[in-house]
Amino acid sequence: MDDDDLERMIGRLSAEYAEQLPDTLAQMEDLWRCVVAAEIPSLRLSELVRMAHSISGSGATFGLPQVSKTARELELFIEQLAESDRQPGPAEQEAVAALLAALRRAATQS
Repeated sequence: MDDDDLERMIGRLSAEYAEQLPDTLAQMEDLWRCVVAAEIPSLRLSELVRMAHSISGSGATFGLPQVSKTARELELFIEQLAESDRQPGPAEQEAVAALLAALRRAATQS
């Protein structure tokens, strides 16, 4: 495998990652809506933490540093909520919604 082959492979993987990212974000938004509506226990916040953590690491790997940075902010914020073991309040709901929207914007601008 020469350098050109490697570059093509990395480009293809990056494109595939960017293509599936909106679906992952939609899953995160749906999960968050269910937590806010108390349809599922706030214990499921750990699932959101895991998803944000995954995007935080993979975003930078695939050349999306703003996606990575925003996902890390979301991860840290939700992690604090998860540790509190309570339903998110209005200010927390607004903050997470804003971070999710910022993450979606970062993903579509890349």
